[in-house]
Amino acid sequence: MSTSFGEWQLDDPTDDPQDDSFKLPSDHNPSSPSDSDSASTSSYGYRSPSIRKTMRETYCDIRHEFDVWHVNKSVKKKLVNAANKKENQDLQTWLKSISNHLYWSCSSSHGDGEECVRRWKSLLHHIVGIHRWEEDGEQHTCHHAPLTDDEQRRKRWMKVDSPAYKSLKSIVLDKNLLRDLKQMALFKHTGPLEVFHSSMLKYTQKRLHFSYDAMLARTQLAVMDHNANIGKEQAKTKEGQPRFACAYSKASRQWTARPVYERGEQPFRKNMMEDTLRMRDESSIEDWPPSSPSQEETSEEHCSCPPA
Repeated sequence: MSTSFGEWQLDDPTDDPQDDSFKLPSDHNPSSPSDSDSASTSSYGYRSPSIRKTMRETYCDIRHEFDVWHVNKSVKKKLVNAANKKENQDLQTWLKSISNHLYWSCSSSHGDGEECVRRWKSLLHHIVGIHRWEEDGEQHTCHHAPLTDDEQRRKRWMKVDSPAYKSLKSIVLDKNLLRDLKQMALFKHTGPLEVFHSSMLKYTQKRLHFSYDAMLARTQLAVMDHNANIGKEQAKTKEGQPRFACAYSKASRQWTARPVYERGEQPFRKNMMEDTLRMRDESSIEDWPPSSPSQEETSEEHCSCPPA
C-alpha cells in the first residue's frame, strides 16, 4: 500500500453528518459511485485538469467540489507573501479575518456557486469601510450587524489607492480562484478523512514494510481506534471551564486559541484480548497460517487419470 497525492471523499446524503466513523460497504464498487451526490477532492491535485475532466466526463452525475481547507491554505499563503512586503504592512492585521471570510462565503451560500463568489468579493467593499454598495444594478449590504460610530472609527480600514489594497484585490479577483469558488459552495472538506489517515500512521508507519496480512490487520486496528474516538468532548479544567491551547503562527505572526480534547481511548483492546484468550482455549480453532498441502497430495488432487 502506498499514499497517493490525491484524496477522494464521497459524501452520502443518507449518512449522519455528525458521524465521522470509517465505513466501507461490502458491495462498494469504486467504478460505480453514482449512489453519492457529491465528491470532494483535496491535497496537491485539487486543481488538476485531469481530475476535472474525469469528473466532468466519467462522473457527470456527481457534483465535483473542492476541499475548502486546501483552497484556503493556498489563498492564505499568497496573502502572507504579499503582507510581508514593506508597502503592504496594513494587510497584516486583516489576514485572519480574510481567511474566516472565505470559510463564511462557502458555508453560507447553500450550494449557490454565484452567491459564493459574490460574498467572497464583498470583502473588497467591507475592508475599506463600505458596507452598502451597488453591483449590477442591485443594492448589496454586508451581513454583519451595523457598526457603531465608535467601532467604525477604531477599525483600521484600508485605503482604495494603497498598495496593500491593490495587492489584496489582485488575489481576491484571481480568475482561477473565482472559478474554484463555484465548486466550493457546498462547503465540503476532507478533514475527517485526513484525521483517519493520521491515526493510521500509528499502526502503518510509512518507513516500515509490512506483509499483506500485517497491513490488513494494522489497517483494521486503525479503523477500530478511529471509530472508538469519534465525537470526543472538549477537555475541561478543574473549575469546569473548557480547555484551550495557544499556538503561534510564524507565517501570520498571530496567536490562536485551539480547543483541547479529551485523551483518546482504546476500549476495543480489552475485548480483543479477552476474545483471543477465549479462542485459545477452544480446540476448534484452526492453525494460522494454514499448512500448505504436500507435493504428493497436490499431485493426486490434480491428477485426472483413473486409479489403477
